[in-house]
Amino acid sequence: METIFDFKPTPQELNDIRFDSFSLCLKFGIETDKELTQEIYKELVSQENAYYDLAVLFEFREDQDKAKEYWKKLPKALQTEGLGYDCANIAI
Repeated sequence: METIFDFKPTPQELNDIRFDSFSLCLKFGIETDKELTQEIYKELVSQENAYYDLAVLFEFREDQDKAKEYWKKLPKALQTEGLGYDCANIAI
């Protein structure tokens, strides 16, 4: 499985992109009381979730081409939610 760890994120990058157990629960609904290590991460997340995190990492690194590559691997709904479009459109 391809993950952000294949791209050697620094501890500061992991902190900046909110890579921790609490954020894992908020993003993907995956709960764990363990410290989020590379091994635990690979056990818990799907490849789709890993693509999301890869897109976020490359957005943070300001590598838009690489980020787009991973956003495109996600379902359309997750692409738009991941890009900040997470509101409901309601006709009135």
